[in-house]
Amino acid sequence: MIYIVLAIVSVIAGIVTAISGGGGMLIVSVLMLIDIPIKIIIGTNRLSALMDNATSAYNYNKKGKVNKKFVKYAAIPGLIGTAIGSKLLLLLDGRILERLIPILLIAIVIHSLVSKKSGSISEFKGFTPLNMAAGSFVVFILGIYMGFFGMAAGSFMALSFVYIYKFDFLEAVATAKPLLALMGLFSLFFLAKNGLINYEYAFFITVFRMVGSKLGSNYAIKKGSKLVKPVFLILCVTIGLKNLFF
Repeated sequence: MIYIVLAIVSVIAGIVTAISGGGGMLIVSVLMLIDIPIKIIIGTNRLSALMDNATSAYNYNKKGKVNKKFVKYAAIPGLIGTAIGSKLLLLLDGRILERLIPILLIAIVIHSLVSKKSGSISEFKGFTPLNMAAGSFVVFILGIYMGFFGMAAGSFMALSFVYIYKFDFLEAVATAKPLLALMGLFSLFFLAKNGLINYEYAFFITVFRMVGSKLGSNYAIKKGSKLVKPVFLILCVTIGLKNLFF
């Protein structure tokens, strides 16, 4: 029975993650119904999320939606942040960042609602040393968060790109995907080394999540930011409130 539930939820999570990010929240919620330690749940979800993000990244890149210049620039800061976060995982309390991220998520969502054009159309006017530094710093901080916990990292990353670069939501989500895949792969080495992955569940979830990811990214490309923005904002508020109060 649990495998049937996981299969259905994994397809839905793949669709949601491809469109807006945050589908891992669904996977974690189901796995928490099973008698598995929370750290192993995080590691198991991380493996499936890696393939999910990689599938979406490939699909978005094939359609020309990824800003490759920024990905190349921000990849190293992201990996450095992930390394730091992974090393500190067993030493520090990750709940500090878990509380900070949803507050920032909700703040940027409010900004997006006030500015109705924000994320609906691309107003990107090019990179500058200042905005490149700001974007790379955000990716670095989220790399640390990925090492601790990682939930909703993609949502915050994409919202940050909308805020800093004035990308539309589709380009923001697409550009976040390869960075998330790289950071997720790096953190997996640490998780696997410490035995924090249930491979049986992880590979089962991954198969169905990749199906959903393919469907979701194709649908998002077809519908554009008119679809991505409302789904994105609703999910971000949900994640933010859940992490703050539950």
